[in-house]
Amino acid sequence: MVYQTLFNINLLHAYLLDRGEKKYHSINPDPNKKLKAKEKEEADKVYNCKTCIEIVPNRITQETIKDYRLMIRNHSKGMRVLTTSLKEVAMEGNNEVERYSPLINLPNDLTLTFFVKITDRYFENYTEIIDKNTKKFYQLSNISSSAINIFEASTDIEKWSSFLISEEESRRLVYEMEKENEFNTNTPKKVTIADFDSNQINIIENKIQNNVSLNTQEQEVLDSLNLSIQKYKSKGVIGVLRLKILGDNNSKLTENVFVKNPETNNFDVSKKCVLKEVPNFQIYIENRKTFWRYSQLSENLKMITNTKHPLTKNGRVEIGKTDVTPQSQGTVFFPNPTIESITLDKDSQDYYSEIFI
Repeated sequence: MVYQTLFNINLLHAYLLDRGEKKYHSINPDPNKKLKAKEKEEADKVYNCKTCIEIVPNRITQETIKDYRLMIRNHSKGMRVLTTSLKEVAMEGNNEVERYSPLINLPNDLTLTFFVKITDRYFENYTEIIDKNTKKFYQLSNISSSAINIFEASTDIEKWSSFLISEEESRRLVYEMEKENEFNTNTPKKVTIADFDSNQINIIENKIQNNVSLNTQEQEVLDSLNLSIQKYKSKGVIGVLRLKILGDNNSKLTENVFVKNPETNNFDVSKKCVLKEVPNFQIYIENRKTFWRYSQLSENLKMITNTKHPLTKNGRVEIGKTDVTPQSQGTVFFPNPTIESITLDKDSQDYYSEIFI
Protein backbone atom coordinates (compact mmCIF):
# COMPACT_ATOMS: atom_id res chain seq x y z
CA MET A 1 0.00 0.00 0.00
CA VAL A 2 1.16 3.50 -0.83
CA TYR A 3 -0.19 7.02 -0.45
CA GLN A 4 -1.15 8.70 -3.73
CA THR A 5 -2.24 12.30 -4.13
CA LEU A 6 -5.98 12.70 -4.66
CA PHE A 7 -5.77 16.47 -5.29
CA ASN A 8 -3.62 19.50 -4.53
CA ILE A 9 -4.59 23.06 -3.53
CA ASN A 10 -2.36 26.12 -3.98
CA LEU A 11 -3.25 29.42 -2.28
CA LEU A 12 -1.13 32.13 -3.90
CA HIS A 13 -1.24 35.57 -2.27
CA ALA A 14 0.01 38.50 -4.33
CA TYR A 15 1.07 40.47 -1.23
CA LEU A 16 3.73 37.84 -0.47
CA LEU A 17 4.64 36.92 -4.06
CA ASP A 18 4.68 40.20 -5.97
CA ARG A 19 7.65 42.56 -5.99
CA GLY A 20 6.39 46.13 -5.90
CA GLU A 21 4.38 46.60 -9.08
CA LYS A 22 5.85 43.52 -10.74
CA LYS A 23 3.26 40.72 -10.60
CA TYR A 24 3.92 37.05 -9.86
CA HIS A 25 0.87 36.17 -11.95
CA SER A 26 -0.39 38.48 -14.67
CA ILE A 27 -1.92 38.37 -18.15
CA ASN A 28 -0.38 41.77 -18.90
CA PRO A 29 1.91 41.35 -21.95
CA ASP A 30 4.30 44.04 -20.65
CA PRO A 31 7.38 42.12 -19.38
CA ASN A 32 8.22 45.00 -17.02
CA LYS A 33 4.97 44.34 -15.14
CA LYS A 34 5.73 40.66 -14.47
CA LEU A 35 8.32 38.75 -12.50
CA LYS A 36 10.89 36.94 -14.60
CA ALA A 37 11.26 33.17 -14.31
CA LYS A 38 14.21 33.42 -11.91
CA GLU A 39 12.40 35.99 -9.79
CA LYS A 40 9.38 33.69 -9.56
CA GLU A 41 11.62 30.84 -8.43
CA GLU A 42 13.06 33.06 -5.70
CA ALA A 43 9.57 34.11 -4.63
CA ASP A 44 8.46 30.46 -4.47
CA LYS A 45 11.41 29.51 -2.25
CA VAL A 46 10.45 31.89 0.55
CA TYR A 47 6.66 31.77 0.12
CA ASN A 48 4.58 30.36 2.95
CA CYS A 49 0.83 30.93 2.70
CA LYS A 50 0.30 29.95 6.34
CA THR A 51 1.71 33.30 7.46
CA CYS A 52 -1.60 34.81 6.38
CA ILE A 53 -4.10 32.08 5.46
CA GLU A 54 -4.72 28.36 5.93
CA ILE A 55 -7.05 25.54 4.87
CA VAL A 56 -8.72 23.62 7.70
CA PRO A 57 -11.07 20.60 7.35
CA ASN A 58 -14.44 20.88 9.08
CA ARG A 59 -15.46 18.29 11.67
CA ILE A 60 -17.22 15.97 9.22
CA THR A 61 -14.26 16.00 6.84
CA GLN A 62 -11.90 15.24 9.70
CA GLU A 63 -13.94 12.09 10.34
CA THR A 64 -14.06 11.28 6.63
CA ILE A 65 -10.27 11.53 6.45
CA LYS A 66 -10.02 8.82 9.11
CA ASP A 67 -12.83 6.61 7.79
CA TYR A 68 -11.53 6.49 4.22
CA ARG A 69 -7.82 6.27 5.07
CA LEU A 70 -7.03 9.67 3.60
CA MET A 71 -4.24 11.98 4.69
CA ILE A 72 -3.75 15.76 4.66
CA ARG A 73 -0.29 17.12 4.01
CA ASN A 74 0.32 20.85 4.32
CA HIS A 75 2.96 22.55 2.21
CA SER A 76 4.19 26.12 1.70
CA LYS A 77 1.58 26.92 -0.95
CA GLY A 78 -1.38 25.14 0.60
CA MET A 79 -2.15 21.46 1.07
CA ARG A 80 -2.66 18.15 -0.67
CA VAL A 81 -4.98 15.27 0.18
CA LEU A 82 -3.67 11.75 -0.30
CA THR A 83 -5.40 8.38 -0.27
CA THR A 84 -4.09 5.01 0.85
CA SER A 85 -3.88 3.09 -2.43
CA LEU A 86 -3.20 -0.28 -3.98
CA LYS A 87 -1.04 -0.63 -7.06
CA GLU A 88 -2.89 -1.83 -10.15
CA VAL A 89 -1.78 -2.64 -13.70
CA ALA A 90 -3.67 -1.17 -16.63
CA MET A 91 -3.14 -1.20 -20.39
CA GLU A 92 -2.53 1.98 -22.34
CA GLY A 93 -2.06 1.34 -26.04
CA ASN A 94 0.27 -1.65 -26.08
CA ASN A 95 1.96 -0.81 -22.80
CA GLU A 96 1.25 -1.92 -19.27
CA VAL A 97 1.19 1.02 -16.85
CA GLU A 98 0.87 1.39 -13.10
CA ARG A 99 -2.34 2.86 -11.71
CA TYR A 100 -3.48 3.28 -8.11
CA SER A 101 -6.91 2.56 -6.63
CA PRO A 102 -7.97 3.84 -3.17
CA LEU A 103 -7.84 1.09 -0.55
CA ILE A 104 -11.35 2.09 0.52
CA ASN A 105 -13.63 2.98 -2.37
CA LEU A 106 -14.42 6.70 -2.49
CA PRO A 107 -18.15 7.14 -3.38
CA ASN A 108 -18.89 9.59 -6.19
CA ASP A 109 -21.00 11.73 -3.87
CA LEU A 110 -18.35 11.93 -1.13
CA THR A 111 -17.72 15.62 -0.42
CA LEU A 112 -14.78 17.10 1.46
CA THR A 113 -15.32 20.49 3.09
CA PHE A 114 -12.58 22.84 4.28
CA PHE A 115 -12.60 26.32 5.77
CA VAL A 116 -10.28 28.99 4.35
CA LYS A 117 -9.18 30.91 7.46
CA ILE A 118 -7.20 34.07 8.11
CA THR A 119 -4.09 33.71 10.29
CA ASP A 120 -2.87 37.34 10.16
CA ARG A 121 -4.74 40.16 11.88
CA TYR A 122 -3.68 42.60 9.13
CA PHE A 123 -4.92 40.33 6.33
CA GLU A 124 -7.80 42.57 5.30
CA ASN A 125 -5.50 45.61 5.15
CA TYR A 126 -3.40 44.18 2.31
CA THR A 127 -5.94 41.87 0.63
CA GLU A 128 -8.52 42.77 -2.01
CA ILE A 129 -11.47 41.26 -0.18
CA ILE A 130 -14.99 42.20 0.85
CA ASP A 131 -15.55 43.68 4.29
CA LYS A 132 -15.76 41.03 7.02
CA ASN A 133 -19.12 42.43 8.17
CA THR A 134 -20.85 41.53 4.90
CA LYS A 135 -23.04 38.42 4.77
CA LYS A 136 -21.12 36.85 1.89
CA PHE A 137 -18.58 34.06 1.61
CA TYR A 138 -16.13 33.01 -1.06
CA GLN A 139 -16.89 29.46 -2.17
CA LEU A 140 -14.43 27.27 -4.07
CA SER A 141 -16.26 24.20 -5.28
CA ASN A 142 -16.44 21.72 -8.16
CA ILE A 143 -20.17 21.37 -7.45
CA SER A 144 -22.61 23.41 -9.58
CA SER A 145 -24.77 26.04 -7.93
CA SER A 146 -25.78 29.60 -8.66
CA ALA A 147 -22.32 30.65 -7.51
CA ILE A 148 -20.22 32.57 -10.03
CA ASN A 149 -17.78 29.86 -11.09
CA ILE A 150 -16.99 26.18 -10.74
CA PHE A 151 -13.54 25.68 -9.23
CA GLU A 152 -11.77 23.44 -11.74
CA ALA A 153 -8.39 21.75 -11.61
CA SER A 154 -6.13 22.94 -14.41
CA THR A 155 -2.84 24.62 -15.17
CA ASP A 156 -4.65 27.97 -15.04
CA ILE A 157 -4.59 30.08 -11.89
CA GLU A 158 -8.07 31.23 -10.86
CA LYS A 159 -8.74 34.64 -9.30
CA TRP A 160 -10.07 34.62 -5.75
CA SER A 161 -12.49 37.45 -6.55
CA SER A 162 -14.29 35.20 -9.07
CA PHE A 163 -15.67 33.01 -6.30
CA LEU A 164 -17.61 35.51 -4.21
CA ILE A 165 -21.14 34.18 -3.74
CA SER A 166 -24.33 36.07 -2.95
CA GLU A 167 -25.93 36.48 0.46
CA GLU A 168 -28.55 33.91 -0.53
CA GLU A 169 -25.88 31.40 -1.60
CA SER A 170 -23.96 32.06 1.62
CA ARG A 171 -27.03 31.32 3.74
CA ARG A 172 -27.70 28.11 1.80
CA LEU A 173 -24.07 27.11 2.26
CA VAL A 174 -24.11 27.38 6.05
CA TYR A 175 -27.49 25.60 6.10
CA GLU A 176 -26.13 22.69 4.01
CA MET A 177 -23.03 22.40 6.21
CA GLU A 178 -25.15 22.33 9.36
CA LYS A 179 -27.46 19.69 7.84
CA GLU A 180 -24.44 17.52 7.02
CA ASN A 181 -23.17 17.98 10.54
CA GLU A 182 -26.55 16.95 11.98
CA PHE A 183 -26.81 13.90 9.71
CA ASN A 184 -23.38 12.64 10.75
CA THR A 185 -23.73 12.92 14.52
CA ASN A 186 -25.42 10.66 17.05
CA THR A 187 -24.95 12.90 20.07
CA PRO A 188 -27.78 15.05 21.48
CA LYS A 189 -27.61 18.66 20.36
CA LYS A 190 -29.28 22.00 20.75
CA VAL A 191 -31.68 23.33 18.16
CA THR A 192 -29.69 24.77 15.23
CA ILE A 193 -30.36 26.15 11.76
CA ALA A 194 -30.31 22.53 10.56
CA ASP A 195 -33.75 22.17 12.11
CA PHE A 196 -35.23 24.71 9.72
CA ASP A 197 -37.34 23.36 6.89
CA SER A 198 -35.69 23.78 3.49
CA ASN A 199 -39.02 24.73 1.90
CA GLN A 200 -39.41 27.49 4.45
CA ILE A 201 -35.96 28.81 3.53
CA ASN A 202 -36.91 28.76 -0.16
CA ILE A 203 -40.03 30.81 0.61
CA ILE A 204 -37.97 33.34 2.57
CA GLU A 205 -35.40 33.73 -0.22
CA ASN A 206 -38.16 34.15 -2.83
CA LYS A 207 -39.76 36.86 -0.72
CA ILE A 208 -36.43 38.67 -0.40
CA GLN A 209 -35.87 38.53 -4.16
CA ASN A 210 -39.34 39.95 -4.78
CA ASN A 211 -39.13 42.59 -2.02
CA VAL A 212 -41.96 41.00 -0.06
CA SER A 213 -42.01 41.57 3.70
CA LEU A 214 -41.23 38.62 5.96
CA ASN A 215 -43.43 37.65 8.87
CA THR A 216 -41.99 37.47 12.39
CA GLN A 217 -41.11 33.77 12.22
CA GLU A 218 -39.49 34.11 8.81
CA GLN A 219 -37.45 37.07 9.99
CA GLU A 220 -36.18 35.01 12.93
CA VAL A 221 -35.08 32.25 10.55
CA LEU A 222 -33.31 34.79 8.33
CA ASP A 223 -31.59 36.39 11.33
CA SER A 224 -30.39 32.96 12.52
CA LEU A 225 -28.89 32.14 9.13
CA ASN A 226 -27.14 35.51 8.94
CA LEU A 227 -25.88 35.12 12.50
CA SER A 228 -24.40 31.76 11.58
CA ILE A 229 -22.43 33.41 8.79
CA GLN A 230 -21.09 36.03 11.18
CA LYS A 231 -20.07 33.35 13.70
CA TYR A 232 -17.93 31.68 11.05
CA LYS A 233 -16.43 35.03 10.08
CA SER A 234 -15.67 35.89 13.71
CA LYS A 235 -13.48 32.76 13.74
CA GLY A 236 -11.53 33.99 10.72
CA VAL A 237 -13.38 31.97 8.07
CA ILE A 238 -13.60 33.93 4.82
CA GLY A 239 -14.31 31.10 2.42
CA VAL A 240 -15.34 27.47 2.07
CA LEU A 241 -13.71 24.84 -0.13
CA ARG A 242 -16.03 21.96 -1.11
CA LEU A 243 -14.79 19.23 -3.43
CA LYS A 244 -16.84 16.21 -4.47
CA ILE A 245 -15.23 13.02 -5.81
CA LEU A 246 -17.36 13.26 -8.96
CA GLY A 247 -17.69 16.98 -9.49
CA ASP A 248 -19.84 18.71 -12.06
CA ASN A 249 -18.70 19.74 -15.54
CA ASN A 250 -16.50 16.62 -15.57
CA SER A 251 -14.49 18.02 -12.67
CA LYS A 252 -13.63 14.69 -11.06
CA LEU A 253 -11.01 13.44 -8.61
CA THR A 254 -11.03 9.75 -9.66
CA GLU A 255 -11.82 7.73 -12.79
CA ASN A 256 -12.85 4.17 -13.62
CA VAL A 257 -10.08 2.09 -15.21
CA PHE A 258 -9.98 -1.50 -16.42
CA VAL A 259 -7.06 -3.20 -14.67
CA LYS A 260 -5.45 -6.62 -14.87
CA ASN A 261 -7.29 -9.54 -13.33
CA PRO A 262 -4.55 -11.45 -11.41
CA GLU A 263 -6.34 -14.76 -12.03
CA THR A 264 -6.83 -14.47 -15.80
CA ASN A 265 -4.34 -11.70 -16.72
CA ASN A 266 -7.17 -10.06 -18.67
CA PHE A 267 -7.77 -6.34 -18.29
CA ASP A 268 -11.41 -6.71 -17.39
CA VAL A 269 -11.66 -5.57 -13.75
CA SER A 270 -13.09 -2.09 -13.33
CA LYS A 271 -11.41 -0.13 -10.53
CA LYS A 272 -11.79 3.45 -9.43
CA CYS A 273 -8.31 4.97 -9.63
CA VAL A 274 -6.76 8.31 -8.78
CA LEU A 275 -6.08 10.43 -11.85
CA LYS A 276 -2.74 10.09 -13.64
CA GLU A 277 -2.40 13.87 -13.64
CA VAL A 278 -3.04 15.11 -10.12
CA PRO A 279 -5.95 17.58 -10.00
CA ASN A 280 -4.25 20.86 -9.17
CA PHE A 281 -6.52 23.64 -7.91
CA GLN A 282 -4.82 27.05 -7.90
CA ILE A 283 -6.24 30.29 -6.56
CA TYR A 284 -4.60 33.73 -6.72
CA ILE A 285 -5.57 36.20 -4.00
CA GLU A 286 -5.08 39.78 -5.11
CA ASN A 287 -3.32 42.33 -2.91
CA ARG A 288 -5.09 45.57 -2.08
CA LYS A 289 -4.27 48.76 -3.95
CA THR A 290 -4.52 51.99 -1.98
CA PHE A 291 -3.91 55.68 -2.35
CA TRP A 292 -0.80 56.60 -0.39
CA ARG A 293 -1.28 59.66 1.83
CA TYR A 294 1.94 61.30 3.01
CA SER A 295 1.77 63.63 6.00
CA GLN A 296 4.77 65.97 6.10
CA LEU A 297 4.53 67.20 9.68
CA SER A 298 7.23 69.87 9.38
CA GLU A 299 5.31 71.59 6.56
CA ASN A 300 1.80 70.71 7.80
CA LEU A 301 1.24 69.21 4.35
CA LYS A 302 -0.72 66.16 3.20
CA MET A 303 0.24 64.71 -0.19
CA ILE A 304 -1.74 61.93 -1.88
CA THR A 305 -0.60 59.75 -4.76
CA ASN A 306 -2.44 60.41 -8.02
CA THR A 307 -3.13 56.70 -8.52
CA LYS A 308 -3.53 53.63 -6.34
CA HIS A 309 -0.53 51.41 -5.75
CA PRO A 310 -0.33 47.75 -4.62
CA LEU A 311 0.77 46.76 -1.13
CA THR A 312 3.52 44.13 -1.21
CA LYS A 313 5.82 42.66 1.40
CA ASN A 314 8.78 42.68 -0.96
CA GLY A 315 10.02 45.03 -3.63
CA ARG A 316 9.47 48.75 -3.86
CA VAL A 317 7.24 51.18 -5.74
CA GLU A 318 9.16 54.32 -6.67
CA ILE A 319 7.23 57.50 -5.84
CA GLY A 320 8.45 60.90 -7.03
CA LYS A 321 7.31 64.49 -6.61
CA THR A 322 5.11 64.42 -9.69
CA ASP A 323 3.32 61.29 -8.45
CA VAL A 324 1.61 63.14 -5.60
CA THR A 325 -0.76 66.10 -5.16
CA PRO A 326 0.01 68.70 -3.96
CA GLN A 327 3.73 68.63 -4.67
CA SER A 328 6.25 69.45 -1.98
CA GLN A 329 8.58 72.39 -2.62
CA GLY A 330 11.55 70.75 -0.95
CA THR A 331 13.42 67.49 -1.37
CA VAL A 332 11.29 64.64 -0.09
CA PHE A 333 11.84 60.89 0.12
CA PHE A 334 8.59 58.96 -0.28
CA PRO A 335 8.78 55.59 1.51
CA ASN A 336 6.39 52.76 0.77
CA PRO A 337 3.70 52.27 3.42
CA THR A 338 3.43 49.52 6.00
CA ILE A 339 0.26 47.42 6.28
CA GLU A 340 -0.65 48.55 9.79
CA SER A 341 -2.01 52.01 9.01
CA ILE A 342 -4.88 52.05 6.53
CA THR A 343 -8.16 53.98 6.47
CA LEU A 344 -11.36 53.75 4.44
CA ASP A 345 -13.01 56.87 3.10
CA LYS A 346 -16.70 56.19 3.71
CA ASP A 347 -17.82 58.56 0.96
CA SER A 348 -15.59 57.36 -1.88
CA GLN A 349 -15.06 53.82 -0.48
CA ASP A 350 -11.36 54.25 -1.32
CA TYR A 351 -8.61 52.95 0.95
CA TYR A 352 -5.71 55.16 2.00
CA SER A 353 -2.36 54.04 3.37
CA GLU A 354 -1.07 56.58 5.90
CA ILE A 355 2.63 57.49 5.93
CA PHE A 356 4.26 60.13 8.14
CA ILE A 357 7.43 61.74 6.77
